[in-house]
Amino acid sequence: MLHCIAEPGHHLELSRELKAIDAQMSAQLRRTMRSFSPLWARFRFRALMPLNTIDYQSFESELATFEALPLEAFVQMSVQAVIGGRSERPMDIMNNSSDRADFLEMCRARSEEREELGARLARDPEHFRQVLTAFLKTFHDTCFRARWESGSARLKASEVEVQRRLAGGSVSMVLTSLTPGAHFFPQTAQVAYDKLQNAFVSGYGRKFVLVPSILTKPHIVVKYDDEYAGYVVPIVVQFPISDMGAVNRNIHEIQNQMAVLADGARLELCRHLVNEYCTTSDLSRRLGIGAPQVSRHLRKLREAELLESVRDGKMVKHRLRMNVVYSIGYEFLTQIVK
Repeated sequence: MLHCIAEPGHHLELSRELKAIDAQMSAQLRRTMRSFSPLWARFRFRALMPLNTIDYQSFESELATFEALPLEAFVQMSVQAVIGGRSERPMDIMNNSSDRADFLEMCRARSEEREELGARLARDPEHFRQVLTAFLKTFHDTCFRARWESGSARLKASEVEVQRRLAGGSVSMVLTSLTPGAHFFPQTAQVAYDKLQNAFVSGYGRKFVLVPSILTKPHIVVKYDDEYAGYVVPIVVQFPISDMGAVNRNIHEIQNQMAVLADGARLELCRHLVNEYCTTSDLSRRLGIGAPQVSRHLRKLREAELLESVRDGKMVKHRLRMNVVYSIGYEFLTQIVK
């Protein structure tokens, strides 16, 4: 929610909601929120993401972990957020005067707002955290609690759905299913998300926390640093639940999709369209059938909203919409237990 307020241009569909939130805030709360806004504008503040894999039962218990975070780790997370990205090396602004000077110069080069916030952090990190904690408590009670409670049922449903997928498939496939902009490469068990940032992250031996969100669309957020000043953290993937494919279809639409997928020829076709883009000629060659027949099957899949097609130069490539396919079982159960 704080990110949406700080970057309203990224979330135009929430303009009415954001105006309602703004109307609830006092002038002082609004000023404090704006002074800290670099923490959650572009590069999201890692300390406000899950810091471990505990199943928190309340805002208060999660905030207690935030407050107990070792100060050195908190400062490293803050440095990243204030400068709006990762530096070439970890910066110890608490103990290294050269690092502190470099940090303040980076803040100055970005904006006066970041320069002022960076100076506050460098001057007194513990006081910085105390003021931020007080703001989070007030913002939660004033603006966030009621909206969290009103959306909890939708978030719970997405949690149940992700747990179901985890029980029936690999972690790689589940990570891929969270957003349409993901690709799975089975030969190397790699998952690629379409993002402006370029990074390769090994998940071997790491823990993951998947965070469903009502507000984060169109973003998928991946926090992958393994530690801060020796404090080990899990990989966090925050994803919009609206991309999971659960779109409240009626039972007839679900039946039609199941029937389309049940056809033997189309089922074989689908095996080649799982997280891999293929042209009609590719599919024709692989399956040993004519291009017109492949086109008819693709049309059926597209009409059932099971296929996405993109133009790449002169070619049109197709891929199965895995988020929709994944959601069919959950949607079907939802319909029959009403």
